[in-house]
Amino acid sequence: MRLKNRGKWRPFGIMALFGIFLMALIGCKNPEGPHVDSKANIFVSNECGVAIDVFMDGNFQFSIEFMYYEVIQNVPQGVYDIVAKKKDTEDLVASDSVNVNTSGDYWVTILSPASLKVINEYGQTLDIYTNGNYQGELDDQESQVFTNIPYGEHILEAAKTVDNTLVESMILEVIENKEYTWTIK
Repeated sequence: MRLKNRGKWRPFGIMALFGIFLMALIGCKNPEGPHVDSKANIFVSNECGVAIDVFMDGNFQFSIEFMYYEVIQNVPQGVYDIVAKKKDTEDLVASDSVNVNTSGDYWVTILSPASLKVINEYGQTLDIYTNGNYQGELDDQESQVFTNIPYGEHILEAAKTVDNTLVESMILEVIENKEYTWTIK
């Protein structure tokens, strides 16, 4: 009787041995380590307001239009200098360093270094708008600096906080890497 029962358990024994064999294969590791051949992608996003040329360690990579991105693919481990210039010029927009230490995706966002200092000399608290978007309140005799203003034309507006009456507006053309000033009187 025992010999017959032993035959019924044989498929389970074979399956168990097969499972152990698979586990041994899965457990094998690359003797050089998990990241020796790992490469990364560097995504470069253009949010500066104009088209840019992108360089990595001094070598041209590609041009990117405003509000788009491109990818530098298969970048090995290391530290890389990313430089953005206005397209077809030597005008520096931004530079950044990227430390690629593992595989994966790295992001570099290119912003304009231009800023806008708004000074309120109107006599009361004002609401500040740029391109129709509310930026916040600005108390009388106070100033606020807005950074990373994209290149291009921007509509600036100041309105009374109490009744939203427009007090002053102007068009600002950002073309340089500097701090622009708007004094509201």
